[in-house]
Amino acid sequence: MASSLSKGPLFSAVRSNTAVSQFYFPAVRGSYQCRFFSQSSQRNGRQAMNMDSPKVPTPLKPSTATRGSMMSRSELPTDLGLLPGTFIRPLWRDLPSLFTHPKERLQLEWLWLKSGFQSFASIIVYSKITFKGLPLRFRERRQVARELHQRMYSAFAAGDVPTIRKICCTGFANDLTSRITARAKDEAVTWTLDKYNRTPATLLTGVRVLADRATQIPEIPDSGVRQVVVRITSRQSTQKMRVVTKASTTGPGPAARKSLTKELEPVAPAKQQDCTEYLVYQKLRWFGQEEDWRIWGHTQPTTVEDLYSNPMFAPGLTLAERMQHAQDMYQGKK
Repeated sequence: MASSLSKGPLFSAVRSNTAVSQFYFPAVRGSYQCRFFSQSSQRNGRQAMNMDSPKVPTPLKPSTATRGSMMSRSELPTDLGLLPGTFIRPLWRDLPSLFTHPKERLQLEWLWLKSGFQSFASIIVYSKITFKGLPLRFRERRQVARELHQRMYSAFAAGDVPTIRKICCTGFANDLTSRITARAKDEAVTWTLDKYNRTPATLLTGVRVLADRATQIPEIPDSGVRQVVVRITSRQSTQKMRVVTKASTTGPGPAARKSLTKELEPVAPAKQQDCTEYLVYQKLRWFGQEEDWRIWGHTQPTTVEDLYSNPMFAPGLTLAERMQHAQDMYQGKK
């Protein structure tokens, strides 16, 4: 199922944060004048006078915290994007060779160690200092990933839109829903998780945590987000089916009743394949109330190109410059 969906936006690594950026980082606008009535060309004594029109004061824009508090919980955004600076370790075979590209390899290894320490520190600060009393939830991360992974694909195959919107963030849920609505009326899909492949890439567990970060949401009191990235290796089976309506008769003689039943007929043989996925899921906290874990979507591991194109990884930048770049990303400037 994962590979079969990889051609579309389901596996897109980055989605637009325009709506969210307007909520968190409202753009600063200059003063403006409202023109309520069009000017008339009639000549009269009053209009002949050179009178300055009164200036309309610029309405004050409510703060982010005020706008957030006025919104209901269902209206609060769930799709905040992948946290800037999230390092996702590639597979061993995708890492640059230590002999031919030692500089890039050592830089990736250093980023892996540094991001691991920073991520652990962010969880401690988030759970025990910023929001005192929150559980660390280290043990439940892989189990949560398995449950969300299976529920998401099962709901997608069954066309269960309510479940998808319940366990997925808005952007990802919209992607899945659009794929469901694009199916033919007589088309159905089955999905089966055969097993988790316990490979070295997942430390022989099938699910490996690659990143676990948490941060407070700017300008919103008692609000934050914790985001986890896992690598899942599994064997999955998918099959396309056709919905066929058949008539059946029950009862003897004239009293027999006819009824219609729907059955599934296979269109093609089941397809089994091994999949490697990078799943991102998160837990939001709004005004002191925590939400359930939700799937943000899929992403891709960090590459050598990211070391030079992404300012969050590029060497030689100060922490202030990296934070300014992260804010510019949310504002849509970059």
